[in-house]
Amino acid sequence: MESSIRLLHPKGSLAVHRFLFLIALFCQPIAWADQQPICINGLLEDWKGVDPAATDPIGDSVDGPDFVALAVADDDHNLFLKIEASSSFDLSENNNLRLYLDTDLNASTGKSIGGIGAELEWRPGERSGTFFHAGSETFLYHTDITFRGQPTVTSHVFEVSISRSATPDGQNPLFAGSSVRLFVQDDANGDRIPNAGSAVTYTFDVGAAPPIEKRSVPRKQIDELRIITHNVLNDRPFTNQWQDQFFRQWISVRPDILHLQEIYSHSTQETQELIETCLGGTWFSAGHNDCKTISRYPITGSWSIDGNLAVLIDTTASIGTPMLCINAHFPCCSNDEGRQEEADAVMAFIREAYQPGGALNLGDDVPVLIAGDLNLVGLARQLETLITGDIADNGWFGPDFLPDPDGSSLHNTVSRLTEQRMGYTWRSDNSWFWPGHLDYMIFSDSNLQRSHDFLLDTREMSLDELEGNDLQAQDSSSSDHLLFCVDFRQVCRADLDNSGDVGFDDLIALLTFWGPCQAECSGDLNNDGIIGFADLVELISSWGPCTN
Repeated sequence: MESSIRLLHPKGSLAVHRFLFLIALFCQPIAWADQQPICINGLLEDWKGVDPAATDPIGDSVDGPDFVALAVADDDHNLFLKIEASSSFDLSENNNLRLYLDTDLNASTGKSIGGIGAELEWRPGERSGTFFHAGSETFLYHTDITFRGQPTVTSHVFEVSISRSATPDGQNPLFAGSSVRLFVQDDANGDRIPNAGSAVTYTFDVGAAPPIEKRSVPRKQIDELRIITHNVLNDRPFTNQWQDQFFRQWISVRPDILHLQEIYSHSTQETQELIETCLGGTWFSAGHNDCKTISRYPITGSWSIDGNLAVLIDTTASIGTPMLCINAHFPCCSNDEGRQEEADAVMAFIREAYQPGGALNLGDDVPVLIAGDLNLVGLARQLETLITGDIADNGWFGPDFLPDPDGSSLHNTVSRLTEQRMGYTWRSDNSWFWPGHLDYMIFSDSNLQRSHDFLLDTREMSLDELEGNDLQAQDSSSSDHLLFCVDFRQVCRADLDNSGDVGFDDLIALLTFWGPCQAECSGDLNNDGIIGFADLVELISSWGPCTN
C-alpha cells in the first residue's frame, strides 16, 4: 500500500503517512452529530437525520398525490415539513392538498376534522388558507403565516415552512404552545398521512438551533470572478423612483459581469452607460431583446438564441480562459411548452459551440454558464434539460448530449439568503404565489469552481449588515427578483469548503460522506461514484492554497 501511494503521488507520500492516524480515527462508521438546521431551498440533504413522523403505503391513492412519508422539524423561527409522494405533482397549483394544524392540542377548538381541532387549514394548491380562532374564521395568504415551499417545479417531495411567530389574524398567535398535532390530506382522493384516525404530534425542540453562518456580501477573494443575474423589473433602474435602490445593491456587490433581464425600453448602450455611471470605469456590453450583459472584461462575440443572449467573454485575466455565458429570460407562468422550447434551443447552441468544427469550436477548458430568470415553474422537465442535456424535441434541436466538457451534467447553484436559511430568488408579497426559485446559475464544474454565493434580500438583513454594506432595508423591493451573486475561480476540486485552499476542513468534509455517493457527492474527486481512499490521496496531494 505504502509503495503504491509513493509511486502514484511522490510529493504526497509523506502527507499520507501523517494522515494514516486520521484515517484510523475518522474512517469508522461515522455518526456525525446532530441534525443540520433545515434550509428551504429544494435540496434535501439537511433532512437526512430526520426520521419520518409518519409513513403511508404506496398504492392506496388512485388520482392525485399518493403520500409516502411525512417528516417534521423546527428551528427557533419555523416549523418545517417534508411531504413525500410516490409520484410528482405541483405544490402550488392543480392539487387538492390540505395541511391541518392543531396548535393548542384541543379537539374542541378550531375546525373539527379528522379527530383534531385545527387552528390552521392551509391549501397549497389554492395558495390560501383559513385561521380558526374563538369561533371566527380568517382567510389567509402566504404572507400571513410566512409560508415557504420548495421546489418551485414539479417534484415527488417538497419541503415547506410556517413561521412560529405568525399571527394570522394580526392579533392572535398561530402557535399557542410547545406542541402541535397535524396531518396532510388530499380532499379529492381521500389519501391522508397519517391514515384516518391518527395525527402526528410534534413537540418543538427546546434547544436553540445553531446560529446561521452569515454569507458575506464583500468578496472573500479579491481576484475571483464575480457574476450576478438580476431581473430588474421593467427598466426600473432607469427611473428616479428606483435607481438609488439598484445602485446601492450593485455598488455593495461590485460585480465583474452583470446579466440583467427585463430591460425593454433602453438600449444595450444605454444600459452600459448606466452601469458605468453606477460602478465607474470602462465596461463592455451585448444585448438581445430584454437581456443585457455588461462586463468589465471584453465581450468578443454575441449571438441570439430563440430570444435569449449568448456572449463569449474574455475572462482570461481572471480565470485563465474565456467564458461562454447564456443570459436567459424564459416565458413565465403556465407556458411550459415555450420554456421547454427555449431550454432545448439553449442546449443545442451549447452543443454546437463545443463541437469540433462547430460554430465556436470552444476548447474543453472554456466554461459555460447559464444565468438568468428562467421562470421555472410547472414541469421540472426544463430544468432537467438545462442540467443534463436531455433535449425534449430531438427532431428539431438535435441529439441529447452531456453538456459539461468532462462528459457529465452541468452544476446547478442552489444558494440562500445572506442571513436566513431560505433559498427563494423571487418574492412578491402582494402576489398569490409564495416566494420561489426562478433565477439560476448553472455552470460546468469540470473547469469552473463556485467559491461563494448568496441571494440579496435586504428586507431580511440585520441593521448591522445593512449599515456595514451601505444598504437600506427596502433596496431589494426595487424588483420582485433578488440579486443572485456567485464568485467563481478556476477549478480546485479538493477545496470542498470553497475556502481557497485545501486543508483540514476539507479532509473532515470528505470523511463525513465516506462511502457510496449520495446527491451531488462533491468529495468524489475521481468521479468513480464512491468517496474512498483514492479521493483521500488526491485531496492530500492537493494540500495547500489553490492556485490559478
